[in-house]
Amino acid sequence: MNFLINKNADDSVSSVLIHPYCVASDDKTLLLNYDSLDTLTNRELISEFMKAHGYHHLVIFNMPHRADVLSLKDWPKLKGLFYKNTKTDIFEQGLQEIKKGSLWFPRTVSDKWMREMLETEQKNQIRSNNLTFKESKVLHLLSSGATCHQIADTLFISEATVRVHLHKIYQKINVKNKQKALQWCKRNINKINKLAG
Repeated sequence: MNFLINKNADDSVSSVLIHPYCVASDDKTLLLNYDSLDTLTNRELISEFMKAHGYHHLVIFNMPHRADVLSLKDWPKLKGLFYKNTKTDIFEQGLQEIKKGSLWFPRTVSDKWMREMLETEQKNQIRSNNLTFKESKVLHLLSSGATCHQIADTLFISEATVRVHLHKIYQKINVKNKQKALQWCKRNINKINKLAG
């Protein structure tokens, strides 16, 4: 592929000559130097630039290994990421795959994005049961073995209010009694902890 890059002695891609970006030879892929993010450009500017020039893919390269990758997934039309000192043959292979329609992300990046997505999904599933924050707290305390009296003392509410919360919780999680609620809690303990935490 024809684009301006520096090759180090160890045959790795380090940075674009002078420019914060360049274009792959397919004329549809914008290569953006990580060092230019948020200093010379932002998501909105890149999105407008890509639209105005007909770029279909965005690739960010020269990314430090400790970069905040969670924020990168929101960049428009992002199809690939390359760490600093990525070997030239790997860089070119990745660009060829992107040109064919594939994505090219390091495994560590994909792993972080997937974990965030799953965590968000779990929180949404708990919220989809429409549990209020107070109900989540009650359920968390119940799952940790607290009695109605202990839950009331911890949350500074009456035992009658705890029973009302428990009745509403049972309806929302579709269980009939405390024993079934505790079984539900065991299956969903991570979700409960995150929501109540």
